Amino acid sequence: MILWESLIVIVTLYNYIIIPFRVAFQVGTREEWLIFDLIADGILIGDILLRFNIGFIDQGELVEDKKQIQKHYRSTELTLDLIASFPADLIVRLFLNGSATTLISFLRFPRLLRGIHCFEIFKRWENNVNVNSAVIRMIQLIMMIFLIDHWVACLWFFIGDAARFAGESWLTTASLDFAPPITQYMSSLYWSITTLTTVGYGDITPTTDLEIAFTLTVMFLGVSMYAFIIGNVTSLIANFDANKSHFREKLTQIQSYMRARQIPYPLQQQVRDYYQYMWEYNRDISLDLSFLDELPHSLKTQMYLYLYRELLSKVPLFQDADSGFIEDLIVKLKPRILPPNDYIIREEQIGQEMYFIKRGEVEAFSEKTGRVYRQMSAGSFFGEIALIYSSRRTASVKTLTYCELFVLYKDDFEQVLNNYPQFSERVKKIAEERYQIK
Repeated sequence: MILWESLIVIVTLYNYIIIPFRVAFQVGTREEWLIFDLIADGILIGDILLRFNIGFIDQGELVEDKKQIQKHYRSTELTLDLIASFPADLIVRLFLNGSATTLISFLRFPRLLRGIHCFEIFKRWENNVNVNSAVIRMIQLIMMIFLIDHWVACLWFFIGDAARFAGESWLTTASLDFAPPITQYMSSLYWSITTLTTVGYGDITPTTDLEIAFTLTVMFLGVSMYAFIIGNVTSLIANFDANKSHFREKLTQIQSYMRARQIPYPLQQQVRDYYQYMWEYNRDISLDLSFLDELPHSLKTQMYLYLYRELLSKVPLFQDADSGFIEDLIVKLKPRILPPNDYIIREEQIGQEMYFIKRGEVEAFSEKTGRVYRQMSAGSFFGEIALIYSSRRTASVKTLTYCELFVLYKDDFEQVLNNYPQFSERVKKIAEERYQIK
């Protein structure tokens, strides 16, 4: 549908460009225009037939019943589409053998009614969460600016051409009376852009009262359009990377706070390095999972399963566990990011949680003897005995790099374990065996 709607937009854009151009410059009898017109009209007619079979969204649900689809289309857009696609110009061309150039061009104006569909298509694209809405708005803005410039250029030439036969006009003054159509169009477009952008170099000027009145109208339109464009472009640029703007604003507040409290510079640098890592590797959103709480429980659980299940599957305590147990346990995990050389746990402390490593490296060692027991990287876990026994840690664990961890606290674990008494006995047995080994 996105590809088909893109084709409809292209065809509509073709009509919005070509129809006013042919009316103004009277070039509508050429055979190549007829070929392009037939292709464009065929696509629009095909769209009518297609829409009798395309579902529509009703209160968030996709309606696929053909009778309802046809009834909905007849009551909404069918009449407008039939008027827009009626081949009145082709009928006149056949009977008059293509001699009524201006009339044939004017009879294609109903095709412009399809512009209403284009606005609806852009609105759907902009509301599509899979598409960057700022990009869609920028494309729509560029198209609107070009079409306004194009239509004003065509009207400017049409007025000048009509005035030329009555006497003097801007075409006569600029010596463009008998210039090729492409030269006349480029000059008209040049005047249109310079006037609408309020530049106005004055090399092409109005001569008749009608041309002066039209110029004043375009100048007024240009001032309004200039303000509209500046406002929209500013908004679009700000929205292209809202995350970055939000991050910069937060970092500026943090830096101002540290300077006001005269925090030592090395500590300030460590804080900045931490946020630099957060931005480069996580776009400052890896820890902000509060949006998950807004989701229904089923979707929330599926999200957590995708994020953490692989980590839990490597823990002997949880292997062969019921899927319900894993689902209840997995929503209890808490993300945490730590900088290098930061202690995760300290020797002799009472353990109350276990850790899973998603990214980075840590080192387990004895602070008393300096002996390094092992280094652990992504996919490893440690501290699982603390979930069963409130025992003292037998080693310290320190980060060697920036580390992304997930933490499971003892209280959360016991809360889930109480709901699965059979599996609870098995977990305690496994933990006791591993505790005896250690």
